[in-house]
Amino acid sequence: MSRLALSWLPLVRCCAHRQKLVHMVLDIIQFVQSDLADAVRVLSPIVRAYGLPIVFIGIFVESAGMVLAPGETLLIAAGFLASNGTLNPIAVLIVSVVATILGWFIAYFIGSWLGISWSRRHGRWIGVTPNRLQKTHAFLEKYGPIVVLFGRFVVPLRQLQGYISGSAESSFKQFYLWNILGAALWVGFWGGAGYIFGLL
Repeated sequence: MSRLALSWLPLVRCCAHRQKLVHMVLDIIQFVQSDLADAVRVLSPIVRAYGLPIVFIGIFVESAGMVLAPGETLLIAAGFLASNGTLNPIAVLIVSVVATILGWFIAYFIGSWLGISWSRRHGRWIGVTPNRLQKTHAFLEKYGPIVVLFGRFVVPLRQLQGYISGSAESSFKQFYLWNILGAALWVGFWGGAGYIFGLL
């Protein structure tokens, strides 16, 4: 190959990587759109029939630790229905944020009340040793804000984070502030995604 041809190789490789990246992003968007469509198709009739109380209950129960509760998908469906005027978008936002915050506070207090003593007495049966509990506590003290803020976007962590933070004796003040910010971010993202999907 000539030197001129070789000099273009990095640019060609870079363009190929960019093209792969663009295809990957488009695949992710298509996956999210199909996921949103499924959530809206299945849960919109339920949200339309029962309104904001069912949204509150679903999000609250999921945030309090019920892994199988469809809180996130109810939020997407509520955002979709807010886009066409069936639900008030401000009411959806307020109800969803309050349900998320309250659910996590309940989980935090249950974790702090039962968690540490239960973990010390029975934790060895499931691999929760005092040493691991101490390491978890140190990890949450160091990275707690990031974990609380972005943990809502990770499925098992969203439901169990309140218990973990409470049982590891994380600072309630730190948990409280980041819990509110994380709730607003999570609700804004998924409620907004449902709303935008409804406008398409």
